[in-house]
Amino acid sequence: MTDGTKTAGVIGLGFMGASLAAAFRGAGGFERVVGYDSSPEARARAADESYVDDVLDTAADVARAADLLVLCMPVQQIITCLTELGPELRPGAVVMDIGSTKSAVTEAMVKILPDGVVPIGGHPMTGPATAGADGPTARIYHGRVFLLTPTERTDPGVTRWCTVLLQGIGARVEVLDPARHDRLVATVSHLPRMLPVPLLELAVKDPDPLLATLPAGGFRESTRKATENLDMWVDVLLTNTDNIVETMRRYAHEVELVADHVERGDPAALREILATASDRWTSLFDTGDTGDTGGAVPTASGNR
Repeated sequence: MTDGTKTAGVIGLGFMGASLAAAFRGAGGFERVVGYDSSPEARARAADESYVDDVLDTAADVARAADLLVLCMPVQQIITCLTELGPELRPGAVVMDIGSTKSAVTEAMVKILPDGVVPIGGHPMTGPATAGADGPTARIYHGRVFLLTPTERTDPGVTRWCTVLLQGIGARVEVLDPARHDRLVATVSHLPRMLPVPLLELAVKDPDPLLATLPAGGFRESTRKATENLDMWVDVLLTNTDNIVETMRRYAHEVELVADHVERGDPAALREILATASDRWTSLFDTGDTGDTGGAVPTASGNR
């Protein structure tokens, strides 16, 4: 399959899926890129903006046509699609996803997909805030980390082929196992999504009504993630629970340590912890890009 791939199929033509389809078309690695989305509006936009060569009538049509099928939707929907579309896939097809957690998806891939179909997990560490884009665009993958999580059923040749394919759209590929993926993204992607929840609770529960009139730019930007896709994030919390809980507990411990420093009131110590944090931020984001990475590892971003 990796020697003769002709058609890429993308199911889920939201921001990430449409951007990936556009990237595949622009890179020229496929003769044809087809797609489907349950939303009529997404289908119309994908056709009008030429993110794909063709919008097909059903997800099953895309699965039957695809040499590479990419599922671009929340994790639980991906797992449902594996069950529904498995019988439609032809032997030799490769199935990838771009969900935000990997252990649950890759376990489902191994269990559900028929023999002869090759599964591999994927997670691009990028998103609309990273690219500063309002609509889908192939450039969100340029220079960003794209994580691949092979399974026991993934032929090493397929992993290499996917790596070259993704490098062709400008991504920097890292290959790791699903459990390690879920542990790492709990810190750089999933915890940041949860931080606004208690902060907003503190603000709402304050007994002084004046507080509600005071939030400005800093508070708004610190809590903006509270508005992100609720369905997607419920899936993330349900499929990476242990790692997220453990990371939140460790974060709470770090908050206590900082509170202890503030309580002691040593100016030199306070300056040191602030300067250290500034230096650490600069070492992670030394390109001057202040956009949200959507979950990037410290070498990049992401869906995100």
